[in-house]
Amino acid sequence: MNIINKIKGKVGSIVLERNLKSRKRPVIYNNFNSSSTIGFIFDAENKENYTAAKEFMNYVEERGIKVNGLAFVYKSDLIGYFPYKKGVDYFGLDKQNWYGKPIDDGIDEFIERPFDILIDISLSKIYPVEYIFALSKAKFKICNNSAKAQYADFVLNLSRADDLGLFIEQIKHYLETIETK
Repeated sequence: MNIINKIKGKVGSIVLERNLKSRKRPVIYNNFNSSSTIGFIFDAENKENYTAAKEFMNYVEERGIKVNGLAFVYKSDLIGYFPYKKGVDYFGLDKQNWYGKPIDDGIDEFIERPFDILIDISLSKIYPVEYIFALSKAKFKICNNSAKAQYADFVLNLSRADDLGLFIEQIKHYLETIETK
């Protein structure tokens, strides 16, 4: 990592922390039975990740829950290669400012939605995804044990941290069994 990228990363962290100080959100533990809306953030860097996320969103929709997805792609011109999925928006590295903050009205809208649950199923470290996850007004946030864990309400720590299928199965398990008040 060169010095310029280190500076960008440091500035991004400072800006994110400053923005978080002014954000307040209620934390309400939800499960599949108590949720009417679930947001998904995922990395669509390859077809396998996209397919796993799409199948998970279909699973949730079959339960009668409204879903919205936000998929990260490295270049916006790759979006055309993904099959259309209702409720899924895409963003890429070309829609960010100089230190990595995503710049798009759709992203701002996604951050402001008070989802009952927000699930981050991206397993890689991507600053724009971290920024969106951290600032989201979702009532209950779920992610893996990564840099985003400090912003989550429920963190899954798996022995195979890069196994997306296992991660999704564990999320399903906990959201089916967790009791809410």
